[in-house]
Amino acid sequence: MKLFKYKSELVLWYLGEIHKDEKVLKVIKLSYWAFLICYILGIIFLIFGTGLLFIIVTTLVRRGTAYYITEKRIIYQTIFLSRKISSVTYDKIQDLHITQAIFGRILGIGTIHINTAGSTFIEVKFLV
Repeated sequence: MKLFKYKSELVLWYLGEIHKDEKVLKVIKLSYWAFLICYILGIIFLIFGTGLLFIIVTTLVRRGTAYYITEKRIIYQTIFLSRKISSVTYDKIQDLHITQAIFGRILGIGTIHINTAGSTFIEVKFLV
């Protein structure tokens, strides 16, 4: 029997972000489509020699970002040059806003804004 379904779930447990009685229901990674403009710019900048670096940085940011939907909360983790982990419990969520432009509807991507209790700014924002 595997203790962890996802390798990154083990990292969160090691950092103390996942409790032993908490189960990760879904791991969401950012879509390639969400970074389409960055990849196109990287291809264009290949002419100037900086495009490859642009593509590598975009890929590292995309692969280093994950959202974990657990039984109790949503956890946001980003790893690029530093590590940032934040979470919001379901009882603190006040409002959800979904933004999806025409190309987002075609490609199946959008932005979900989660507003929490006691704050006037958006706590978690991600592309799915």
